Amino acid sequence: MDAPESVPRTRRARGSLTEAEILDAAERVASQGWDALTMRAVAAEVASSAMALYRYFPTKDDLVEAMLDRVLWRVALPEPTGDWLADLRAIAESHSLTLLENSWAIAPLFSHPDPGPGANRIGEAVFVALARGGIVDADAIAAFSALLALNYGWVSFASAGSPALGVYGETGNYDRALGLLLAGIAARAVRG
Repeated sequence: MDAPESVPRTRRARGSLTEAEILDAAERVASQGWDALTMRAVAAEVASSAMALYRYFPTKDDLVEAMLDRVLWRVALPEPTGDWLADLRAIAESHSLTLLENSWAIAPLFSHPDPGPGANRIGEAVFVALARGGIVDADAIAAFSALLALNYGWVSFASAGSPALGVYGETGNYDRALGLLLAGIAARAVRG
């Protein structure tokens, strides 16, 4: 009698998933379009059942928060130097680059403005740099908000890839826009 043929497994073994695998899969799904992100789509990407994901992420919102926090941890923060304004520029540029590399995250970051420690880490770095320049309290909040608005707005337009952007979407124009914003912040520091 012949041994029965083994049937290939279509799903992973129970307990074989990791949080990192789920997040990697979720990012791949989200990069196809934010509306594509469902627990079922992520489960299919990792060859598992949707129920297996709930062990790690009880809700889709929990998954989204973890994805966004993960992206914001990718922002490389420079070691502080003696030049607070250069440090602020470096933080803003790194933030912008990370958002551009993960443009799928732009829309959900608008609806999840504080997804976790990654966001807090960036905010703290910005506020420390601003404080070194003498910008605190309401002025620091306004400066931080302006930097975020520039980066989120610029990356939203740049990642849309519209030919209508033309010259406005060029990297050199981002550098000029950031320079103008930083010049305004620096002028505020001088006036005290």
